[in-house]
Amino acid sequence: MTDREKVIKGLEIERECVSRDCDRNCGKCDLAQDRDWLLSVYDDAIALLKEQEPVPVIQREVMHMLVWCCGSCGVAITDGDKFCRMCGKAVKWK
Repeated sequence: MTDREKVIKGLEIERECVSRDCDRNCGKCDLAQDRDWLLSVYDDAIALLKEQEPVPVIQREVMHMLVWCCGSCGVAITDGDKFCRMCGKAVKWK
């Protein structure tokens, strides 16, 4: 699981450095000089954004009826729902 607070802090530090056209030697952005830390911030930010991507709905047969289900958790959803009421994932209709 990604650390949301770390991502926010890292992006704020980077934004401050870029806005000041920082040469990374100002002493105010020590974390921004840590390449591995910055790369992990970017990786976590990407992971957090991907978690928010909608999943396609799927059809399943339940008691001889076809029903729409969340592509993430498999719980039945109502036609036109934008989110799964069980897992909260955004769903996309084909």
